[in-house]
Amino acid sequence: MKTEKEKSGKFNPFFGIDDKYVAVILVAFFVLMMIPIIYLGKYNFMKADDFSYGDEAHVAFARTGSVIEAFKGALVSVKSGYQTWQGTFSSIFLMSFSPYIFNYRFYKLVPAIMITMITLSSFLLSYTVVNKVCNCTKKSVSVIMGAILSLLLIERLYTVPGALYWYNAAVHYIFAESIFFFMASFYILICLTDKKVLMIALSIVSVLCAVEVGGSNYSTVVTAPVTLITLTVILFVTKKKRALLLLPSLIVLIVCVIINVAAPGNSVRGGMYEGYPALQSILLSFKGVFDFTLKWIDVYTIAVLILLIPILKKCVENTSFSFRFPYFVFMYSVCIVATGFTSSYYSLGSEGLSRTQNVIKMMWQILLIVNEGYFIGWITKNFNFKKSGNKGKDSENKKRVPLILLVPVLLILTLQPAFLKDLGTIPTYTAYEYVRYGFAQAYWAESMERLAILENPEIRNAVLKEHTSKPFYLYISDINDNPEYWENQCMASYYQKDTVVLEYNED
Repeated sequence: MKTEKEKSGKFNPFFGIDDKYVAVILVAFFVLMMIPIIYLGKYNFMKADDFSYGDEAHVAFARTGSVIEAFKGALVSVKSGYQTWQGTFSSIFLMSFSPYIFNYRFYKLVPAIMITMITLSSFLLSYTVVNKVCNCTKKSVSVIMGAILSLLLIERLYTVPGALYWYNAAVHYIFAESIFFFMASFYILICLTDKKVLMIALSIVSVLCAVEVGGSNYSTVVTAPVTLITLTVILFVTKKKRALLLLPSLIVLIVCVIINVAAPGNSVRGGMYEGYPALQSILLSFKGVFDFTLKWIDVYTIAVLILLIPILKKCVENTSFSFRFPYFVFMYSVCIVATGFTSSYYSLGSEGLSRTQNVIKMMWQILLIVNEGYFIGWITKNFNFKKSGNKGKDSENKKRVPLILLVPVLLILTLQPAFLKDLGTIPTYTAYEYVRYGFAQAYWAESMERLAILENPEIRNAVLKEHTSKPFYLYISDINDNPEYWENQCMASYYQKDTVVLEYNED
């Protein structure tokens, strides 16, 4: 039954403002923040591995104009990559059968696609936890949580280029991690929904998602099965027979992971690196969690955690869950985040590439909020606070709580010198600056000059000028003056040239 506060539409965590209005304002703010990031995609162009993985499909499509032939070319790339480089078959397919192989202009969509994946998975996860698990009756609250979570994940990415503007890296990590988040939501919804059609549909979709996740990057490949097996056990204990519907996708996921790690190409690539033994890799992973937590925790994250306190308190009040094991949940969360590092220590002998840190940090951010909510639930459910005898005064004090919480947030954001220094790490601000000062436009113009040479059939040996504008988000790496260098060869093969070399600018 709804409380008087719910009936009146006044929701204390939002200063007495109708929560629907707060949801609309936050969603509008989120959209505005995404506009510069997506707009910068207008000047985005293919780079590095985009050419090597898209080669077979692009050449097939250019030669025949057939999508089917391009699809066959992508399968050739999957087979070749599986045998000679790595077993991430689903990622290789998406890297090969990509939108830009049909037209380079589609590369502009990369940031929009990745933002959409992060946003949809965040909103669905928020809806699942807030409305279904915590039984919060107001869907607008999950919308608010979804907007805040999406902003946090996108604006505090560890490295933006590999997450939003470089298709090869983004689809390998961000896309796969988002699918993993979808799967987690689907698992919970399958066990909680009363609609049989939805239950069956989500079970089928989960199997398809399992193929993508099981054949993706090795950080997600380790973290996803551990998390989803744990979730399945919990749901089986609470929902019993319903959780059996999760087994087909879980089995497919495990089979795909085995196919992934058993690839001959992994041995080839592994021969180039010296990793740590399995046990040492696991131990180093926990050190990685500690080291990177110190890097990842910043003024923005702290501000979000403070502002979430009253909202999370409202969410946990509506559930009968007792929240008895906050310390166990915390320790297990540390273990889950640690799994993201393990494969890198084992195969590379390091904490992993910067783009790998993107998905580990995303998991860390989500579990940070989960632990905050669980701890608030533990306090709320297990401690009795003295209530005031004056109901009117007590109600007024409750309304002031969120306002009081704003004070440390404002102090953090205005008095901390780190705020101004960190402003340049906000993707929205940086994307705006690239366009405002013309760096993005200059990079695009120079890319088009290169493209005119590369697409000219009369030029067999292409000589391309070095970029004078190299905005960090758009410029990852480049060819050099050695035609045998791997990037030169990949670009030459993609555009069917004999050689491609770089002409350096005069100092």
